[in-house]
Amino acid sequence: MARFLASLTLALVFSSVAGAASVPGVVIDHQPAATQQYIGSPSIVKLGNGDYLATHDLFGPKSGSRTSAETKVFVSHDRGATWKQISSFRDQFWSNLFVLKNRVYLMGTTAEYGRIVIRTSDDNGQNWSDAHYLTEDRGYLTAPVPMAIKDGVIYRAFEYHPPAPRVREAFLMWASVNSDLTKASSWSFSNRVPVDKDAQGAISVEEGNAVVAPDGSIVDILRVDQRERVAILRLSGKELKFDRFIDFPGGSKKFTIRFDPKTKLYWSLVNPALRGESLSVSLPGHVRNTLAVISSPDLIHWTPRAILIQHPDPLHYGFQYVDWQFDGDDLIAAVRTAYDDGEGGAHSYHDANYLIFSRVSNFRELGTVALAPLPIAETISPYQIDMWTLATQAEAAKRSDGAAGQSIGRYGTHGIGLTTRVKTGDAEQHRDWCDIYVVIAGDATLVSGGKLIDARTVADGEMRGSGIAGGHAEHITTGSIVHIDAQVPHLLVLEPGQSFTYLAIKAPAPTHSSGQPGGAAK
Repeated sequence: MARFLASLTLALVFSSVAGAASVPGVVIDHQPAATQQYIGSPSIVKLGNGDYLATHDLFGPKSGSRTSAETKVFVSHDRGATWKQISSFRDQFWSNLFVLKNRVYLMGTTAEYGRIVIRTSDDNGQNWSDAHYLTEDRGYLTAPVPMAIKDGVIYRAFEYHPPAPRVREAFLMWASVNSDLTKASSWSFSNRVPVDKDAQGAISVEEGNAVVAPDGSIVDILRVDQRERVAILRLSGKELKFDRFIDFPGGSKKFTIRFDPKTKLYWSLVNPALRGESLSVSLPGHVRNTLAVISSPDLIHWTPRAILIQHPDPLHYGFQYVDWQFDGDDLIAAVRTAYDDGEGGAHSYHDANYLIFSRVSNFRELGTVALAPLPIAETISPYQIDMWTLATQAEAAKRSDGAAGQSIGRYGTHGIGLTTRVKTGDAEQHRDWCDIYVVIAGDATLVSGGKLIDARTVADGEMRGSGIAGGHAEHITTGSIVHIDAQVPHLLVLEPGQSFTYLAIKAPAPTHSSGQPGGAAK
């Protein structure tokens, strides 16, 4: 089950047994879930004197992140082996550290959807200036994302979240590296670009990276919610324009992209949603239990280079929101981590209880790796089934056909989904697929066999009808299991006011009768 990469300081795979392994890295800070304050927005830089500086903010019910967020500052004098807190202040959230002309900066927002703010330190983070507000209005969002510098100009990406319509708008801001970055007048802004749909439907974008592209242009590369892809916008003069979507492992979670002049490659540490893992198809933005290194020569084509950390449970473990820097032949990283702590663990994969430091040694010597899940059984918790049931019930009630589904996974030969119906729908007949139902909640009458009434073809091998003539009716309820062969007409009949939720497994119709699976266990 373990993966091992000899060239890495950090290459860890964990048992699902609580307490079987230590926290995967050097602990910078720990925030127990009971405090109802969770660790967010890690950032890290290497200072001119060789020290490392790291920051994180706090979010959660008792954090104040919606009004005046708190950020903590930590320093390591021994290349990340030990850390101590040296400062904290409010009105700083979703912020990144960067160093320019021997001065340390921290730039983000004042709170969730707050004003854009920046502050500075002239003594390696021991003391900080007051907050300098770069906007008067609120509604901005970001994360610890990289700065891009080209031709004496420094660039940063932000997004604006208008009150209505609620479509996030991406933009870039920039200033001369010789200007006073704490003054609003030093900064120029591009136009704001709403990105609200792709070929699959409605989307939202956030946490863009300002990057110098291979052609020398400045691009904004944005996370796309619940898609394993990113949106690329390109700056032309002062105008930002949509360029394209590309596939990107971990594109539905926050990432940081940096360029390495030695390899002439762009690098990133990402959370890929691996095929076959729970939630990877239905909610890839929630899958943060794998941390991987990827690289690209052109920002378009990305190659997996190593899996650094992997845990089989995506609901309670996360290694996410990684900020990182080059340090000689190594990558150094600050990782927002949800993990066991002997105090009940993290509140969830998202609501992290640790900030950890990690090092990837000799990263330029990494080969390539296939992004694959651990070779273990995939499980889905009752809690997740309950959440999907509630969500599909609410959605089905809004739909004219009275049905809503949640894809759980596609596994090459078969697929699994959860469906809720609140009224009788069409009769169905599949040429190429067998259906297996496991009833989660509710009651229905299953009519099967006979012939479709008013049969019509809706897709290759797929028939629908207004009902079934000559079928067999049988009551099914919570706990019932149903197998429906290909070519068998079937219909779920619900009484008015009923709700019926079931797992549906789609399996290909057999091509021969030998080697039948199933039977009693031995």
